[in-house]
Amino acid sequence: MNIETYLGFDVGTKRTGVAIANSLTHTANGIGVVENNKNGSINFAGFDAIINAHNVNLFVVGLPFNKDGKEQEMTFIAKSFGRKLANRYKLETVFIDEYLSSSATKKQLKYNHYHPNAKRGDVDKRSAALILQTWLEDN
Repeated sequence: MNIETYLGFDVGTKRTGVAIANSLTHTANGIGVVENNKNGSINFAGFDAIINAHNVNLFVVGLPFNKDGKEQEMTFIAKSFGRKLANRYKLETVFIDEYLSSSATKKQLKYNHYHPNAKRGDVDKRSAALILQTWLEDN
């Protein structure tokens, strides 16, 4: 049996949450947050460390659409990030709608008795896990 490993990304302008899952367990877990470089560019050294530590087969990038389902500035940023990942690591990259992932994550954190102002990094990791889990359930 060939087990595949997937990484999910919740792309932001300051940091990107990262989650991992595999084809055996079908359960996504947040594993890290990569802060962008000070000039706002992608911190590929941070992603290299995570990606090189795992035998990754596929990337899943969340695309944030507005409440009307239309693209917004962050949609283009996430698409650009996904294309750069695909080109750099030569792996298939898929995109899914992540409109409600951050909102749902904040509700989960509150429900699980985290402080309402939970660290943004925790929200980003959990959002990445929700994005990846959504893709797993749809595929």
